[in-house]
Amino acid sequence: MLFPSNCIKIGCLCAVFFFCCTGCSYRVNEDVLPDVSLDQPFSLTDQGMTRVDSGKKWWKAFEDPYLDEILHTFFSKNFSLKQGYARLKQAEILQNQARSRLFPELGSSLSTSSTWTSDGEHDKNTAFELELSWEVDVWKKLSSSQKAAALEAVAAQDVLEDTALILSAQVADTYFQLIEQRLQLALLDKQIGVNEIFLELIELRFANGAASVVDIYQQRQQLASIQTQIPVVRSKLKTLQHRLQVLLGVQPSREKIAVAKDLPQPGPLPKLGLPANLLVNRPDLRAARKKLIAADYRVAEAIADRLPQIKLLGKSGIDGSEISSDNLFLSLVGEAVAPLVDWGRRKKEVEKQRAIVEEEISLYSESFLTAIEEVENALWQEKEQEELLHSLQEQLEIAQANLTESRNRYMQGLTDYLPVLTALHSLQGLERDLLQSRRQLISFRILLYRALGGSLTMPDRPAELDQHLATDKIS
Repeated sequence: MLFPSNCIKIGCLCAVFFFCCTGCSYRVNEDVLPDVSLDQPFSLTDQGMTRVDSGKKWWKAFEDPYLDEILHTFFSKNFSLKQGYARLKQAEILQNQARSRLFPELGSSLSTSSTWTSDGEHDKNTAFELELSWEVDVWKKLSSSQKAAALEAVAAQDVLEDTALILSAQVADTYFQLIEQRLQLALLDKQIGVNEIFLELIELRFANGAASVVDIYQQRQQLASIQTQIPVVRSKLKTLQHRLQVLLGVQPSREKIAVAKDLPQPGPLPKLGLPANLLVNRPDLRAARKKLIAADYRVAEAIADRLPQIKLLGKSGIDGSEISSDNLFLSLVGEAVAPLVDWGRRKKEVEKQRAIVEEEISLYSESFLTAIEEVENALWQEKEQEELLHSLQEQLEIAQANLTESRNRYMQGLTDYLPVLTALHSLQGLERDLLQSRRQLISFRILLYRALGGSLTMPDRPAELDQHLATDKIS
């Protein structure tokens, strides 16, 4: 069978045209890495510190059942997490919308019209149509859009996990601050009792002529200075309790939160690995990478939008004065629509999407550097805090010995009361500082867990936020 020469020419021109357009296709880089060196280890990795694997949930390292219960409540009731689940649902719906464009669309229409002419004739027409429309994804425009939306949905999951990690660290830190303030309050009560005993001793010596009224006033002033700290600690205790209750999704109230009786001793450091491991362990870096790849797919989508669109259109139905099999019709149309003049709009869209990719690359690299900084800072802060605790403990022992000796010399009449007062003031201040420093050491450990990405398993999405997803998905 011979084809007309015009058909052969048209076919050849179409083949050349599509070949040229295929050469304009864009390759998305899915193996993107930060523009930063990945080989250097952390500065304290080889400093002889004990390291253990942190495969379990990070807060389990504190072995505190009260903290476990509080975080269990947090994951189920915190409103910020519920907002995150809702945003995740929106991203998944957008993904489903983008995927639906890959499939044919089917619509229907029904119309009836009546016409009367001047000579009294009546013409009635009834039309029922099924319309099929399908854009053939020749240049991967629609699939690029779908892949970008899918990556953005997965990135939304990582953002949710990052939010959960940040807030869970805040919950744990608030919890340990609450324990510290209760211990501070108990310590102040104990110190008030000690100062009252000293005051009674001085008043007894004054009655016997062995002390001056100045000694009494000095000790009363010391007692009053301790008592003035009670309202400050109580106020902070209440504000911490209210903050923790809000994080747990409950109304702030007077009801006390059950906590441990003492601060735990942080165990060995978690396994650090290499900085490159942060790209996998930290949810914010995983999200940044997926957003970067999604932006690259948006470039591919914008490039494909400059190429011809191939559409298949089909209509079938009944058109006539009555519904009858004689009035059935069927039509199929294939069309190619190519932009000719758009005054650079589509080209500028490609340039804009490329600029977004450049922005995301810089953001990804900067976020990676910031993550390394957070790990390094947490490591050094904890190391120096341990040295501070050691120094404070030595100071406390010296202050205790100084108070004992000063008191003995005062009782023997070898000195006035000022050395005793100074030693007592120093000792009690060191006791409070030591307690605060112990809690600060735990806070630095929490910062380290957070900087390393923790080990977090998100609970299932609340059922009320997941009701419509099943109906939206296309199998």
